[in-house]
Formats: sequence, structure tokens, C-alpha cells
Amino acid sequence: MAATTMTSRKSFVTHRTAYAAVGVLVAVLTVVFAGQRATAGARATLDTRLVQSGAGADAAIVGIESEQLSAAREVAFTQGVGAAIVAHDGPALNRLVTPLQANSTVPMMDVVDTNGRVLLAVRSKGAPAPVASRKGLDALQRALIGAHGPRGGRLSEIVIFRSGPTLLTISPIVRGSTPVGAVLAMTPLADVLGRIAQEINVELTAYDANGNPIATTANFDPKPVDSDTARTLMGGGAIETRYNWADHREKLGRLIVDHQPDAVLGVSLEDDSNATGRTVSIYVLLGLLCTLGIVASLWARTTMRRP
Repeated sequence: MAATTMTSRKSFVTHRTAYAAVGVLVAVLTVVFAGQRATAGARATLDTRLVQSGAGADAAIVGIESEQLSAAREVAFTQGVGAAIVAHDGPALNRLVTPLQANSTVPMMDVVDTNGRVLLAVRSKGAPAPVASRKGLDALQRALIGAHGPRGGRLSEIVIFRSGPTLLTISPIVRGSTPVGAVLAMTPLADVLGRIAQEINVELTAYDANGNPIATTANFDPKPVDSDTARTLMGGGAIETRYNWADHREKLGRLIVDHQPDAVLGVSLEDDSNATGRTVSIYVLLGLLCTLGIVASLWARTTMRRP
């Protein structure tokens, strides 16, 4: 009888240990699975926001292009500007152009002759200082050549000046049927990205065709993009994902200017998905522990009531 009782007790202990091990294993797997699912969900939400923000940034750049084009057209079609350029009459240009620049959102505006000599430079407060010449600017030559084309020679692109990368919109100025000069409406690319970043609340970085960062709103130095990746993106490749700095997750795509890919655009935000996963895991663990405590309490009370 004693041997049977001992065997029964050993069997009970063995089964209880097995049940406890299985219970602990299930609890661990539940906590891990819940944390992983929460991390994946938070990261997917972040990726969706980054992609949408990239599309929004491209749309916002189109809006800034439109503002610059409107200001450039207004100057180009103002009566008397062409004659003032031919006469190299700086005071007349100042009287005609400066009020137009002041009423626009464009911080930098130059009026140049066909040789690139700057006849008038108007700057908003804080904008880069004027220069004496834009000679050698490829966009100027293309604008003058296309003055009688379907777009009237007007174009926008990102150019690298000594003062830094700049979003440029240029329009030729025609007197009669002859191009006599051009107006350049410009905004520093850093200011363009800063304005857009405030609107959509993300970190924006522009990279050139070789993958080198040329302007950013981030508070860290972005690492370059592989040159092959940069060229693939500008050629229409799929959006790339990487971690730019620490846990800042970045989506890389094309930066569209004047309907053409002109640079690589990086959109980044701090990735807190791991913290979300840990928080969910902790809540699940606490829930399991509370459930275990309640079940153990009920089991103990039931056991004590038995005769």
C-alpha cells in the first residue's frame, strides 16, 4: 500500500512538472510572438508613412517650382525689362523687378544678359550673397536656345553653385523676337527641404547622382548612398530601404524636378518599432502572470475546501 502511494505521488509530481514546463513554454512563445507581431506592425506603419511622405515631398517641390515659375514669368513679361537689359540700366531693372520679388515667395532673383553678366540681384534677408556673373551656366544657354520653343525656354533644375545646391527656375527675356537675357528665380535646396520637412514632419536628404548628400534637414551627417544604387533609383528603380544613422530608417527614391529625376531623395524617421514590440511583450507577460495568479488563487481555495 505504501509503495503504491509513493508511486502515485511520483507520478503526480512528474505530471505537474511536465504541465508547468509546457505552460512556461507556451507563455514564452506567446510573449515572443506578440512582441514580434507588434514590432512588424509598427515598422510596416512607419514604412507606409515614409513612402507617403516621399510622395508628398515630390508634390511639394512641384508647388515650389510653380511659385518660382510664376515669379520668373511675371518678370519676363513685365514691360520695360527687356529694354533695361539691352541698356544695362540697373536702376530701371531695380524699379521694375524688386517689387515683384518682394511680393513673391522667392528668396533669390537674378536678371542676367545673354553672356551671364548679372545686371540685378535681389535677395531676401538671410539668402546667399549675389555674384557678378552666371557665365557658363548650362541652364542659361538652354533657356536662350529654347526661347521660341513650346515651353518658351522655361525650365527648372537643381544646380550646384558656390553658395550651395539651389533649386533654379529660369525664363528667357525676349525683346521683340530676340532673347536679350534671362531671369533666374532661385531657392537654396536646404531651404526647400526645410520648408517641406516642417509641413510633413520627416527628415529629408537630397543625394546627387553619385550618392553624395548635398542637402539635409537631419541633425546628423547622412551617410552616402552607393553610387550604383543612386543611379538605379534615378533611372526608375524600386524604392530602397536602409538605416541611415543609428535607428533612423530611410526610404530612398527619386527627387523629381520639372518632371525629371534630378537627384535621390531620402525620407527618414527614427524607428521605434523595437520599443513598441518590447512594450507589448511586457504587457502580455504581465497579463499572463496576472492570469496565472488568479488561476492559482482559485485552485488553492478549491483545494483547501476539499474534505
